[in-house]
Amino acid sequence: MKPNRRWVIITLSDYTDDQLETLCQSAIQSGSSNLRKSLDETKAILKWDGDTPSAFSSMTIYNHTQILTILRGSDWSSSEGE
Repeated sequence: MKPNRRWVIITLSDYTDDQLETLCQSAIQSGSSNLRKSLDETKAILKWDGDTPSAFSSMTIYNHTQILTILRGSDWSSSEGE
């Protein structure tokens, strides 16, 4: 686990393709990038390492424990096959 890793959740309908590209590029420039979509594909998670990119400064920022709790929820995990 990387202690400086952080995550944000975005609502995809709130962003144009250009804005989403900017957010993804901000995450990539900060050392890590990941775009995981919710099961209904309305939300996505971006992650980065190190300092918070300015593109994320007004968003809720999650640490490792917080994002794991969210990912266990029904919006992100399917109980099919259990």
